[in-house]
Amino acid sequence: MKFSQSTALIIAIAVSTIGLGQTAGNAGTGRPAAKTCKSEPGITPTEIKVGGLYPTSGPSAQSFAAAGDGIQARFAKANAEGELGSRKIVFTPADDAADPARNISAAQQLVEKDGVFGIIEVTNASDASGAYLNKEKIPVTGWHVGNQAWGTYKNMFSFRNSVTTDPEGTYATRIGDLVKSYGGKKVAVIGQSSASSTTFVEQSEKAINSAGLKVVYKTTALTPADRDFTAVAEKIKESGADSVLTGMDLIQNAALNQALTQANYPLKVVIFPGGYDKRAAGIPGMEGVIFSIEFKPFEENPPAFVDYEKWMKQELPDQPYLGQIPYIGWLSADTFIEGLKAAGLECPTRAAFIKNLRKVKGYDANGAFEPVDFAKVFGNPLLCAFYVQVVDGAFVPQFDGKPFCTKAIVTKGKLKKLTPADIKGA
Repeated sequence: MKFSQSTALIIAIAVSTIGLGQTAGNAGTGRPAAKTCKSEPGITPTEIKVGGLYPTSGPSAQSFAAAGDGIQARFAKANAEGELGSRKIVFTPADDAADPARNISAAQQLVEKDGVFGIIEVTNASDASGAYLNKEKIPVTGWHVGNQAWGTYKNMFSFRNSVTTDPEGTYATRIGDLVKSYGGKKVAVIGQSSASSTTFVEQSEKAINSAGLKVVYKTTALTPADRDFTAVAEKIKESGADSVLTGMDLIQNAALNQALTQANYPLKVVIFPGGYDKRAAGIPGMEGVIFSIEFKPFEENPPAFVDYEKWMKQELPDQPYLGQIPYIGWLSADTFIEGLKAAGLECPTRAAFIKNLRKVKGYDANGAFEPVDFAKVFGNPLLCAFYVQVVDGAFVPQFDGKPFCTKAIVTKGKLKKLTPADIKGA
């Protein structure tokens, strides 16, 4: 297949992710006020203060800002339906611009000045604030984006899975297994210079090699702001690769597609780790591209998506919602609500949130993905993912809508084949 893009549509998708708002409280439910509890930061008889940490400025805002829409919608549902008893969530977002220095300063502001109970993070700079938030015992939910803090600190809960703390020595073979299943043999792996993207590329190379395939070209020299991929496309062409795997966002992936088109170089397998958005499927050049996601595809219409669609239309009728990032915001907020319930709604504490949510074994965010054991996933690589492919301008779930799981995991050079029991809950 050949690749090209509609620049105008790409920009429209990116720009539409910027608008954010704060969750407003809804009318009271008639329930009596919560009993008087021991003082806990961010908790009053009527409110629970929750902070948000994600980029709404800088190059990465195009990739992550729309998470705020999903968070807002999920908290609106909780407030309207009285999910947390007489208390309502008050949401305070902060912009970290995906910059490590701003990430930690924004986290400190939310905790020390705004007095939040906990934080939702959807940013590729979350490693910067990880140690601080762990030291302060702040509950954190969100999306790991490959950052090791989520597999290091037990106060941090990515909505579906964790990450390994030893990316050099422990990895799943899933990516290699996937490329092989589509007939790929020679792979180009393209990533950024950020820690999470670099780790993704290095792990992907090992997984590809473990499947008996060959990485013929790789780079992690790109920055989030790069948009010209002419030189990269030429190097892919020179390498003889028949497959491409990226660790970049949709904006850059589309630019890479354009460069490959200009180089007149067709590929057999193209896999993007992000960018699942209904509008992206219609962009010229996306035909045949495979997208990986950590939740059941919208096309399968799981109960979680039905709720998400309803509340997004109700709360943010002018915002596009059929995309990966706002839904990840919804799922991250759902995880936070699950933690509050695990902590005990009468008198929730940060310590109880962290301790009890880690014990939860069957969390699925109302059918959004296979049930998760938060203790089992902690510190381990992602074993299973869902995949969709663009066919005739629409996303088509792959593998009958079921997750595609790794065949083995490698630890310090030793390969272990996994059984269904090994994968369950992970």
